[in-house]
Amino acid sequence: MQLTILSIESSCDETAVSIIKALKDDQGNITKINILAHEVESQNESHAPFGGVVPEVAARDHLAKIYDITNTALTKAKIKNSELNAIAVTMGPGLIGALMVGVLFARGLALSLQIPLISVNHVDAHLAPALLLKKFTPKNDINIWHETQKISFPALALTVSGGHCHLSLLKSIQEKTILGKSLDDACGEAFDKVAKLLGLNYPGGPFIEVLAKEAELKGNTNEFSFPSKPSNKENRYNFSYSGIKTAVMEVIRKETGIKKGKITGKDLSIEKKQSIAYAFQQAAINQLYDRVENALKDNPEIQTILIAGGVAQNLKFREIFSSINKQVIFAPPSLCSDNATMIGLQALLNSNQNGFNDHPYAKYF
Repeated sequence: MQLTILSIESSCDETAVSIIKALKDDQGNITKINILAHEVESQNESHAPFGGVVPEVAARDHLAKIYDITNTALTKAKIKNSELNAIAVTMGPGLIGALMVGVLFARGLALSLQIPLISVNHVDAHLAPALLLKKFTPKNDINIWHETQKISFPALALTVSGGHCHLSLLKSIQEKTILGKSLDDACGEAFDKVAKLLGLNYPGGPFIEVLAKEAELKGNTNEFSFPSKPSNKENRYNFSYSGIKTAVMEVIRKETGIKKGKITGKDLSIEKKQSIAYAFQQAAINQLYDRVENALKDNPEIQTILIAGGVAQNLKFREIFSSINKQVIFAPPSLCSDNATMIGLQALLNSNQNGFNDHPYAKYF
């Protein structure tokens, strides 16, 4: 059986549309995938002056772009609306105004074409590329049939993005138990906030990575140290980054002499910025590694580790996690940050057509 799905992502500051064809066998297993279109429009320039995402600006930007991006995707895929079998859209978590733009557009499109509307949880969707695709780059892999990934279960899944950290145990693609989640700031959010404290541009994660690499090359790696584990020793799986962020802020206060009020490290020497960035990145990644290590100790039957989310693009992160003595599968870098292809892939895995009625707002408890 062959399916063609148009998927939409608008949960934060990327407007994205993808069109995917998939082949399923008689048992309903996905055997091959063909990504016909993969369109992503970033809003970085709109939000950079504010040092972070402004929800109202994000929603208005989605509204201005979503129609044209959808038409572009259909044109590049060389298919007609009538050839679509379903529409998939992110139902949450995310910014409510931004989500409304994507959901209402998707509902209107599905209603006009009289085809199913599939609601997708954004956090679940981050993992879908690691579960299904061995590789994908928009430059080389559009309109090419790909054999699906073969996963050995049970598997441990780590999703690390700007808004969420989740650690899950998978007995199969459909059977998932959440072991740990973010208690406060997520890892990617902490990267951006620390970058802002250092006076770096938004989004800050890539700038932190560059500074940390420069510190490593210069051997400037021992000046600072930040806590890499939550203080509660009974917490073996959950994630907390507010403490690391506060520790960085106090170091910057000390180094700049700004004792009260708003602080900025923009006037720090490049060496200080590099050293702080390195120490923060190590602490941030080490906490993730510690959570995974705990899960592996408690669940020795785990065969595979799956890693996804925007932070999974970080090269130091990949280097450290690749050292684990298990099969480690990363989502393709081009599908780590927010995109609509991951939404379409998750829709193929779990065709939740009742999602808007059963769970109008996607949440994790």
